[in-house]
Amino acid sequence: MVWNVDRRIKLRDLHVFQTTAETGSMAKAAAHLSITQPAVSYAISELEHAVGAPLLDRSSQGVTPTVYGRALLERSAIVFNELRHGISEIASLADPEVGELRIGTTPPMSAVASAVFNRLVPRYPRMRFELTVGPTDVLLRQLRQRDVEIVISRLASMAGNEDLAVETLFHDELVVLCSKRSKWAKRRNVALADLVHEPWVFPPPAGFLTGVMRGAFEDQGLEFPSATVTTACTYSLSVLVGNGNFLGIHPRAMLTAPNEHPQLTAVDVRLPTTRGAIGLIALKERSLSPVAKLFAQSVAPVVADIKPKRIARAKRS
Repeated sequence: MVWNVDRRIKLRDLHVFQTTAETGSMAKAAAHLSITQPAVSYAISELEHAVGAPLLDRSSQGVTPTVYGRALLERSAIVFNELRHGISEIASLADPEVGELRIGTTPPMSAVASAVFNRLVPRYPRMRFELTVGPTDVLLRQLRQRDVEIVISRLASMAGNEDLAVETLFHDELVVLCSKRSKWAKRRNVALADLVHEPWVFPPPAGFLTGVMRGAFEDQGLEFPSATVTTACTYSLSVLVGNGNFLGIHPRAMLTAPNEHPQLTAVDVRLPTTRGAIGLIALKERSLSPVAKLFAQSVAPVVADIKPKRIARAKRS
C-alpha cells in the first residue's frame, strides 16, 4: 500500500514528534513547546495516521520511538536541516555578508578551520559558524544527515562514497613537533633515527596519524617509538609538547595559525611518506551555500601563510 504523504504530513506535527521522542514524555514535550499535552497527543496521532504506522510506544514510564518512529526521526532530521540550510541561503542571497555555516573537521584540520574563521569574521562580522570536530567516518555520517554542510579531512579512498563531491584544497604532511625551547628546534638535517628514544606524545594506536607515522619509521628500518603519553586531544598535545619535554606528530597545518600555538615549531626532519591531500567534502546533490563557497575560497591563502617560513628554513639549512 502506498500513502500519499505529500499533502498530509505537517512540519509542525513532525516537530512535535521530534520533541516528544527527545524528551521521552508528552508532558515534557508540551512544556518545552509551550502547548497543551492534548495538543501534543493530537499532533502525534495525526502523524501516525498520515504514515499509517505507530510511531511511539506508550507506557507509564513515558514514550519511546518504535522502529517506524526511529526511521522517521532519522529522515525528519534531514528535512529540518535542509530547511535551515535553505533559509540561511536565502539570507545570504539577500545580504552576502550574512549567513551560517556548519562545518565538520578532523582534530588536525581544526587549526585550518579556526584560521579561516579568524580571516573571515573581521570582514563579515554577521556570519555565524558552527564547528564540529571528530573522526572522518563520524563526520561523513553527519554530512549525509545534513548536520554539517561541508567536511575538511585528509582524503583517503573514496570507494563506496559516490554520493560525495570532493575538492582537493591543499597537500599536507606530518611533522615532528617540538617546543621552540627544545634542543631540536635549532638543529638542522635531523635524522629520524636521532628521535627514536625521545619522549613522545602519540595519538591512539588505532588512529590514522599513528599508522602513517609508524610507516615512516619502518620505511627507514627503525623501530617505532613507544608513547610516553597517548592522547587524541590536540590541546593536550600542544601543552605537553609546548612545555619542552615531549615530541609529537601532527599535520603541518597546525602551524598555519602560529598565534594559536606560539610555543610550537617543527623539527627539521624529513618524513617523505606522510604527505597527503586535504580536501573539502560535500554532498553531490546539495549545492553549497554562499558562506560555504566563501569558506572554501579562503582556505588557500590561509595555508599559504606558512610557505615562506618553510622556504626560509630550507635556505638556512
